[in-house]
Amino acid sequence: MKQIVLRSPVVLYETVEALYQHVNGLSVEGRKRDLLQKFGSKLTRTEREQIEQSCALAAKVAEAACTGLEDGPALETFFRKWETESKWQNTCLAKLMIFSFLDIRTTDLEQSLQRTRQSAEERLNGSYLLRDINSGGITFYAAEPGQPIPPLSEQLDGLMIEEQYRWRLYKLLTNYSAMFDELSALLRPAAQRVQDILPRILPQLQPVYDHWEQYFAKHAFSELLERFTNQSMQLAEMDTYINLSLVAGGDMIYTYDELACSDCRQVYLGVLLHENFRVDRLQMTDDGICSLLKLVADRSKFELLRRCARQPSYCQQLSREMGLTTATISRHMSLLLEAGLVRARKGESRIYYTIDREAVAALCDAVYTTLLPEQLH
Repeated sequence: MKQIVLRSPVVLYETVEALYQHVNGLSVEGRKRDLLQKFGSKLTRTEREQIEQSCALAAKVAEAACTGLEDGPALETFFRKWETESKWQNTCLAKLMIFSFLDIRTTDLEQSLQRTRQSAEERLNGSYLLRDINSGGITFYAAEPGQPIPPLSEQLDGLMIEEQYRWRLYKLLTNYSAMFDELSALLRPAAQRVQDILPRILPQLQPVYDHWEQYFAKHAFSELLERFTNQSMQLAEMDTYINLSLVAGGDMIYTYDELACSDCRQVYLGVLLHENFRVDRLQMTDDGICSLLKLVADRSKFELLRRCARQPSYCQQLSREMGLTTATISRHMSLLLEAGLVRARKGESRIYYTIDREAVAALCDAVYTTLLPEQLH
């Protein structure tokens, strides 16, 4: 199966990311700082220079999108972040409406809007099952032969989202076309500015495109996924399209192979990322140590770590054993995975979790050396 690096950003994707950052007080510069805090000590001088250059280009795109933007209720409605415990699950109404149905291979603005709406209407006018929502959109999956389709309200009750967001998601899924028209009118002026500035940006990005083309000529996407996310996946054989995102910075968004009638896998790779990045938990900051201790101080999460240390476990099994809902277990495991304290391996029908012994040992060592440093003589 082929791995294709597309040589131009998706205008619609970049615009949604730029407006999301604007409304929520985020920035490309801030994402760069977060990235350097995690990986900076391991970067070569050349890699640091490339990150700085890419960040400057991304900031220009974000600035173009937001120039002349008028804040108002519509912008807040579509782009205000849905607060969750997990960064991976942070999203907004616009991301769910666009990213869930966006074809990464279509970079032109008007074509992208047209195909996104068409794909959404085809999906939502038929039968579907909901699996999850996250920063990459809504995950749909196909029902097994003869499997009944629960009412939408029941499906929404099973998702890992706060109660306040269920009604908004219900309105999106039942009134998509009208909401899409309103969102499109909001996006077009900003997206046109992004489309206009890209010809000045792209020539300076060619070395980054060349780098990733060379990488994916020798490595499978699953290798990069495991390095960045601690997830070992047996991915279905299908073509993978990789698009470098400027405004997303250090994020990586990808689709599983669960979508009905999906003919490819889509990957949005932040332009600030490098394949050699790996979190070094032996060099954690005090804030990082405190965040991890706060996470494992929760009794349920602590118990999940204990059980995953004994044997590989999956969500439904842990739900039965601990008397918690599958959605709660899945939310906890998402946070532990994001923190790097567990590893995930996707089998044919389940995702199995195991404790990352090296990461937990590093956390314990960091606490020990921080609180009980050797006496200086």
